[in-house]
Amino acid sequence: MNASRYALVYGASWLTSEGEVLPIPGFHEEWLRDHEDLAGGARNACELVLAKRWISVSLFAGGYLELMVADRRSADVRKALYELLSRNVSSWTKALVMSMDEEGYAMLEPGDAADAQKLVCRLDEPV
Repeated sequence: MNASRYALVYGASWLTSEGEVLPIPGFHEEWLRDHEDLAGGARNACELVLAKRWISVSLFAGGYLELMVADRRSADVRKALYELLSRNVSSWTKALVMSMDEEGYAMLEPGDAADAQKLVCRLDEPV
């Protein structure tokens, strides 16, 4: 069963390009083995993120959020991140955004999702 569009669920999930959330009962790699038809040959989370442009989402206790994205600069990724983060601002406290196409990461706080332009500025300032 899939959660609502752009929902933030505790634990691991995939966020598809269309905003669909696919909760994962265990680890991303286990899900890839069990869902080869959706994984398209990807053997690990990084390969799937790059091939399908899905976002790997992991929400931990205390609201700490890890997001693995194909890149931080494209409009589709930025839109998906904004939708996910702004719709769920009360569910997370810190978000680590790791981009698979470059070194560094962005560390976000809920106020960074107040509007799309502020989020873009924060994503452009990698740590």
